[in-house]
Amino acid sequence: MDGLVVPEWMAQKLNSPNVRVRLRALETWAQSAPPGAIDPLILAFEDKDERVRARAQQLIEQDWERKAEAEK
Repeated sequence: MDGLVVPEWMAQKLNSPNVRVRLRALETWAQSAPPGAIDPLILAFEDKDERVRARAQQLIEQDWERKAEAEK
């Protein structure tokens, strides 16, 4: 997907053949990335594994909630 800003380490993890590695990368990103930095989550939303897609969606929704709270 063009135009997404995804750090090299994150791109490598999301390309791992191991689902656990990809899921762990999402958790690491969620804990360390600033609100609004969801490009890697969007990339993960195209993953072939249902669990990775579902977790990416949850994290994107959590990010939206965090931003909405911050704007109050």
